[in-house]
Amino acid sequence: MAPNLRRLSPVIDGLMEGEGGVSEELIIDTHLKDRKLVGVAGNWYDVTNFISRHPGGPIIEQFIGRDATHVFEAYGHEGVLTQRKPVGTYTMPTRHPADKEFEELTSKFKEKGYFKTSQLFYVKKISFILSLFMSAFYCVICFDQWYVHYFGAVILAFFWQQCGFIMHEFMHSQVFRKRNIDRIGGLIFGTIGFGISSHWWQDEHIIHHAMTNTVNLANKFVDPQMYEAIWAQNEKIFPLFDWAFQYFFIKIQHFTFVPVVIFIGRFDIVLDSFRVERRWFEWAVWPLHWVWVITILSYLPTWRERIIFYCIAAWVEGIFHFQLILSHYCKAFAHTDEFHKNSWFEYQVLSNMNIDVPWWQDWYYGGLNHHIEHHVFPKMARSHLRTVAPYVREICKKHNIDYDQCSFTDALMKTLRHLKSTGKHYKLDYR
Repeated sequence: MAPNLRRLSPVIDGLMEGEGGVSEELIIDTHLKDRKLVGVAGNWYDVTNFISRHPGGPIIEQFIGRDATHVFEAYGHEGVLTQRKPVGTYTMPTRHPADKEFEELTSKFKEKGYFKTSQLFYVKKISFILSLFMSAFYCVICFDQWYVHYFGAVILAFFWQQCGFIMHEFMHSQVFRKRNIDRIGGLIFGTIGFGISSHWWQDEHIIHHAMTNTVNLANKFVDPQMYEAIWAQNEKIFPLFDWAFQYFFIKIQHFTFVPVVIFIGRFDIVLDSFRVERRWFEWAVWPLHWVWVITILSYLPTWRERIIFYCIAAWVEGIFHFQLILSHYCKAFAHTDEFHKNSWFEYQVLSNMNIDVPWWQDWYYGGLNHHIEHHVFPKMARSHLRTVAPYVREICKKHNIDYDQCSFTDALMKTLRHLKSTGKHYKLDYR
């Protein structure tokens, strides 16, 4: 599902003290007071002229005058700073005693090679995806029975699902570890295969990872992958909903949640991704998605069967959306000021939930059943997420951080109960 809010505004201009900023004395030259600085590992870096060129988009504006060390290092950007000279220093804020242990854990996993790519793993995954693609065509072209055709539609839904997962990894630069090359893979499996704008998705996903479940009412900013116009999953985003029709849908959101995700989810994300997309190369390759979709539909004997075929594929793929949104919808939200005051590692744990399944179901979830670990280590290869989970749980247990993990059914019921509860509290006049 896709949001309607997507562009960020700066939280602050220049440097601020208090309200979640770094309150320690800043050691900088006075001529830099009007410059936009971001703090990493105790050093201030001037990004005034870099903001418009930031590869991650406007999310950098949310860290002006802030310490961004942990989110910066989580994305493996350390080498970037060799090209930049610090313009000042600050005292690193101490936010949580678990931070040091998470830092040490990150270093340990780097030494073990958990952030390196297994090319064999992706050869197997891509081969599996291609086999799904060919199987869907095989069911349609080589059989006359309607039930075999519709089984092919189910296979097509799995093809879309697996394309989405591998697009996710390409756009995280987990495959080749080279951004420009990985983005080509994202175009192939995301835009051509899955059918959505892969770069639109990446724009929102970068924000989602950096500031999960975060809201800034002054700028009408919210984690874009956690916002929908017809349901409000947390009281902190209530002020963003002020239409009468929204009031009606939010009051019944615990009833509409499941059918909307299943029956509207795929159509919404496909259309919404290109509603705001302006990059020419996305529009240039998107027709290729529809070429192969129209081709497979053309082998079906009637328009009725074509419509049913596509709807089955879209609706089954819609079911797969629960795999991701259940990991966040009933979890903590924070205002940006709260977010910057707290530990980034701790907040990644608190704003995520794992789905407890056996190892042989990891393929079905794309490894994202270990969603906490994925958010704590966003550049880690998915094949290692199950391995590192016990280490994360151990730190959370030691420091009394709520590590939420439950079955898919429990996660769904917990989310529905949460939506019912928040819907009861919503009112148009939120003051």
